[in-house]
Amino acid sequence: MDIDKELKAFEEKINEIFFYSSRYGVYTMFNGAEPPLDGFESKVLNRHCLDGFKLAQTKIVDELRALQTKSKHYQEEIKQAKRERNKEVENTLSQELSILNYQSDIFRNLADTIAWQMLNGNHYFLRRLYTQEVGGKDLLDKSFEYVIDFTNKINENPDAFCLISDITNNIQLGDCLIVDDEGIKISEIKSGEANLKALNIIKENRLTESEFEKIDFKEEFDEKFIKQLKRMLAQNAKIERVSKIIQNNKGDDPKYRDTKVYITESDIAIETYHSSLINLINQLDEKDWAYDCIEAIVHIGVYKNDWRMYGQFSMKSLCDPFPFVDLMASRGIVICEPIFLKPIGDDKIIDIVLGRIKIYIGIDIEKFIEFSNLLGIKASWSSSKELHKYLDNLKYNSKEIFSFKNKGVKIEIDGKELFLGQGFFSKIIFDHILPSTMLLKYQSSIRNSIFDNLFER
Repeated sequence: MDIDKELKAFEEKINEIFFYSSRYGVYTMFNGAEPPLDGFESKVLNRHCLDGFKLAQTKIVDELRALQTKSKHYQEEIKQAKRERNKEVENTLSQELSILNYQSDIFRNLADTIAWQMLNGNHYFLRRLYTQEVGGKDLLDKSFEYVIDFTNKINENPDAFCLISDITNNIQLGDCLIVDDEGIKISEIKSGEANLKALNIIKENRLTESEFEKIDFKEEFDEKFIKQLKRMLAQNAKIERVSKIIQNNKGDDPKYRDTKVYITESDIAIETYHSSLINLINQLDEKDWAYDCIEAIVHIGVYKNDWRMYGQFSMKSLCDPFPFVDLMASRGIVICEPIFLKPIGDDKIIDIVLGRIKIYIGIDIEKFIEFSNLLGIKASWSSSKELHKYLDNLKYNSKEIFSFKNKGVKIEIDGKELFLGQGFFSKIIFDHILPSTMLLKYQSSIRNSIFDNLFER
């Protein structure tokens, strides 16, 4: 692999898809000029945006399938190198495979960029579509052709767009996410004799997930088919629950049984530190590093050239004992605003994606707790015993609760105590929301919600 040549080609591809996924609609509508605030047909603009999504998706699918083909080839060669105990070849191939994996993540992040716009950046809805599954789908499998065919038919409608879930990082429920005149829909596509047979049985018997447990299918079908039937019913139930939450802002949690979800409105305006981040990035025009600390809590280091490495030592010292993260760690790991939608300039976005600029962000949790108390929201570290007692009684995944050195962060609002989730701090790091805004927003949400069913994840 000629790495320099490959990276140059990769940059050209992501630039093109970046344009189609988030710039094409406005650019086409106004012929590249600055768009007016009003006086234009919103439906026409929407059609142009959907056209851009469709063009971007086609290219993303092509790139991901090509990368999967290459990846499978490399994996076979790595196995052969291991059998031959050729460590040098194995290391070279592994390095090249990691480049392919990174490129795949970026193309999927571009698909997440489309999803984010389809759902208007609503964390709550995106979170319901993320099931924490590991491992990607095989886009070279024959069954994926049925998904493409279904998608193409939907996308013939100029006022609709069908996004393929398997090309994203964050959408793991359903095969497709569809937006049209009626709103948002989730679609499950089944192919193959066994799947079609199961669908017919579900339809004929009007089966639901709860009804399935009451019927004995053992005399009629084998164990494998019964498991398939059960999986399909479980998936249908999850999709139905998500759809109800999207429509009604409340409903049964699709991931956790016997748990209700209530989407509450907050009257707190969302304030970010985007302007500070933009200022730091612009400073790189004059020097190789820039640093700022937001509300004496959030450390931000922005670096280029050799300082991309030196900056890690600086951030380690500044954030100690707490960790810091690379902004690009957001790709596919957490549900947050994709890098391609950050208001920091298109060229700078590409520089960050390609690693020419590094942005490291860390939170001083001690300072955060002090600040929260000054703001009038009681906060403290929990003991290890308190944390584990809380996790033992938790209906959700325990990994969603923030912890550091076996302690959690608990806050008290109006006499109600709870532990902060990972998502609370992720929004500060990856969505660049001010700590003060997060605390006030959380306070407002708790006061307007059913407490037992709310925490920031």
